[in-house]
Amino acid sequence: MEKINLRILGLLTLSSVLLLCACETTGPVVSTGDLKPVVAFVDIDQFDKDLSQSLNGQLAQVEVPFYDHTSPNKMPDRMKTWLNHVELTGGHIIVEEPPSSSGVTAKNPFLIFSIINAIKTMSDASKKASQEKNYFSATKGHDVKVVLKKNSENESVVEKIIFVKSAS
Repeated sequence: MEKINLRILGLLTLSSVLLLCACETTGPVVSTGDLKPVVAFVDIDQFDKDLSQSLNGQLAQVEVPFYDHTSPNKMPDRMKTWLNHVELTGGHIIVEEPPSSSGVTAKNPFLIFSIINAIKTMSDASKKASQEKNYFSATKGHDVKVVLKKNSENESVVEKIIFVKSAS
């Protein structure tokens, strides 16, 4: 009688293990832990990978803060390439100037034109980069806000760039 109970217990255990092994999964699960709502700008290839992955995700916006607050006229080539691709895919670039100390913000059209001109000059470089990497397709369906601030010398510098999913 004891041998029969052991056999039944063994068969039940074996069938349970086989049943669990035969279960089908629903496929790969996309982890949202890999999507970063903030991707700090560092001029290396890993930045391109992280930004592309975040833009391809379901995030409403992705913020790119700068460690080194640089002049909009001296924006790094890597970032200019991303901005150029936003325009090439139909997105818009908005420049948000810092408020003045008097509370009245004077619009400086030369600053805006200089950013747009800098982006346009990157067209050839961005086409070459786009052939080398397919990261930039992630810019489709996004607009960009370039947020400026005043540094200690009262100069306008890039504080961060925000990629926002387009309404359309």
